[in-house]
Amino acid sequence: MSQKSLLPRSVAKNGFKGVKIITFIGVASLMLTQVIVASELKTITKVPTTYNVSELSYLVNRQIPAGYVKANYEAIYSPNTQSKTPSSKDLSLQEAAEIAAQEIFKYSDEKLDNQTLQMSYFHYPQASRPYSTWQASVGITPSYLLSVEIDGSTGELIRIKSTGGPNIDNEFDIDAPSTTKLINELLDPGNKQFTLDLDDSYAKVQNLITKTGYIAEPIKSITYQYISADAFAVVAHTFDVTTASNKLHRFSLSQDLTQLRDYQVLGTVNE
Repeated sequence: MSQKSLLPRSVAKNGFKGVKIITFIGVASLMLTQVIVASELKTITKVPTTYNVSELSYLVNRQIPAGYVKANYEAIYSPNTQSKTPSSKDLSLQEAAEIAAQEIFKYSDEKLDNQTLQMSYFHYPQASRPYSTWQASVGITPSYLLSVEIDGSTGELIRIKSTGGPNIDNEFDIDAPSTTKLINELLDPGNKQFTLDLDDSYAKVQNLITKTGYIAEPIKSITYQYISADAFAVVAHTFDVTTASNKLHRFSLSQDLTQLRDYQVLGTVNE
């Protein structure tokens, strides 16, 4: 496959009308660090999270996902964390972990009983607009990873995504060279296996993302961006969604457009 075939390209489709063209992007970044970090857990101080949701005053005004019940998980500081002392204006480890657990339940229905949330806190005081973030990751199985990023002070969701999946063999051997070769073959433009009929796809995309509850206002446009694959060679199609108030959201969906793989808030479109 030539180098030219791996260059990213995208096709816009506003108002659900446009040209039927399928384009491809090169290999997504491999997320191997999430897999090996489990070996470092013995050196990390664990913080039990046996408190009740009602005990966290910050969460009183949060809308708890329907059906959510506080799970018996643990929250620990990840080796990647910038600091173990959040700003007094920011969420504590326990508060950030509980918000992440709720977001994971909303995203995947995973309840996290007996799971470990690895928490990373980052503070950027020198930015033009100082801000902080909490990042949470959990390995449901060795080949099914979930990660969440939230605003460090407000708890607002920035991004949530999955890598691998619950139906992947736990003995999946992650070997970077062979996995990269497999992904290159999957995403080769000559491979017609992942071709979409965009006229049919946009209706499916709109239906799925509306059901997720991440967008509450009318959708103005959907733009097909690219096809990609994660470290476990799971294929996803990515779409940008603009709402009536010009908020821009990015959704990655499974190959058959029936499951959410990645969601992030991109901001506001300037017109």
